[in-house]
Amino acid sequence: MIGVAAKRISKHLADMLLPACCVFCGETLVDGFVCEGCHADLPWIACCCERCGTPLATPLPVGVICGNCQQRPPPFHVTIAPLHYDFPLDAAIKALKFGRRLYLAPALASLALPRLAARVHNFDALVPVPLHRWRQATRGFNQAQELAKYLHRCTALPIRHCVARMRPTEPQSGLDAATRKSNMSGAFEMIAAPRCQRALIIDDVMTTGETCRALASTLLAGGVEYVGVLTIAHASP
Repeated sequence: MIGVAAKRISKHLADMLLPACCVFCGETLVDGFVCEGCHADLPWIACCCERCGTPLATPLPVGVICGNCQQRPPPFHVTIAPLHYDFPLDAAIKALKFGRRLYLAPALASLALPRLAARVHNFDALVPVPLHRWRQATRGFNQAQELAKYLHRCTALPIRHCVARMRPTEPQSGLDAATRKSNMSGAFEMIAAPRCQRALIIDDVMTTGETCRALASTLLAGGVEYVGVLTIAHASP
């Protein structure tokens, strides 16, 4: 009881000294991470392919997937990607990944939460995309893991670290589609039993989806039955 009380007092003092502010414009908030104005102005995706999350100009009929998915079906079954990778979201994601602004992780994850809520019953675990150990040591954290921490707190879905990135792959940003595919070939390996049947991969941005394809294939080969993907943004190739 003393520990709980201490945490509440600490939070109250922190709120007094550092009131909640919108992460985009700095406006003081009663709660949450993004003010109403900035939330409305974010580059929301209106309609997309349900399978791969690629933004579309017009909605597809229920049960119909985009042409790319028909030609080369991804191993994952559904993608949740609520926002275009455009300003100011792209700047916030870069600030998290490369500027060590870890306070942005809960704010960014919260943007995907409403769309996850409609599908959360389809999953029994979160699997953040792993970094190679050298890149994680250099960066000091894994942004996908930070996003998953907030989603875990909100959904109670456990986080599973059952896959490792075995090769220090080149960063996917800046590579063409063919190179992205070869770059991820054999990148992941199961290192533990998944302890789940319906996994939701967590990452920050999807472009061609090659990273998620490789990870989903590894999970399915390791005994997982159903795989979805959640990213904060979709950067259409």
